[in-house]
Amino acid sequence: MSTNAKQTNRPPAPATKGKRTRVASAPPKRSPVLLATIGAIVAGAILVVVLVLANGLPGSNSSAALAAPAFTTPVELADGRSLGAATAPIAVDVWADFQCPYCGRFTEQIESLIVPLYAQPGHVRLTFHDYAFLGQESLDAAVAARVAGDLGGKFWAYHDMLFANQHGENKGGFSRERLADMAVAIGLDRQAFLTAMADPKYLAAVRQETNVGAGLGVNSTPTMFIDGQQFTDLLSWSAVAAALDGLIPAASGAAPSP
Repeated sequence: MSTNAKQTNRPPAPATKGKRTRVASAPPKRSPVLLATIGAIVAGAILVVVLVLANGLPGSNSSAALAAPAFTTPVELADGRSLGAATAPIAVDVWADFQCPYCGRFTEQIESLIVPLYAQPGHVRLTFHDYAFLGQESLDAAVAARVAGDLGGKFWAYHDMLFANQHGENKGGFSRERLADMAVAIGLDRQAFLTAMADPKYLAAVRQETNVGAGLGVNSTPTMFIDGQQFTDLLSWSAVAAALDGLIPAASGAAPSP
């Protein structure tokens, strides 16, 4: 046997001192039951994340920040849940649900013009009425607005906050804590507000007024009556302005167009 052959059959030299060598080993066997359990847990976690992103945490809005109202009702016009002088020749009655998106549009696009152009000059007295029919958060929002009116004469400030912070129907946008946040934002005491909300008289008043509206033929929101006559073209400013101008006594003069 040659010298080269002997050298070939020698065992390999030991690894150089100071270096670690990772020794490969066969992967451990995993139980099919364990794999299925892990898969179910991961799938459940993904589902929870998807639901939270879609709907927010239970009882909360998915966005913590409150939006500022685009239109702020002039405080000097407020008389309880009405705006404008009691002697105004035209009565405008609005029946609304604070969760209703069309009510939000009406408030932003139409009511925001009626107030400065017709209520402020003394032509119109506009009154808000509850028609809370879209679920528990509609009832809670209506109660909260009444509480804001009683605690600090801030019904209209709270009305503006509610419509500015709609978040779908019964998805936590008008949870009790969220409603309390809005109360604090307009200067009310949080604990006093929550305590007052628990008084059943407010919920009874909301339900009673909703029933009155139903008795008048209200079956959707918003519904507006001008001097007792139901007006249907609610999101057309030109139609609303023409109806109001036609009722203003000649001596008063028609309100200017915006």
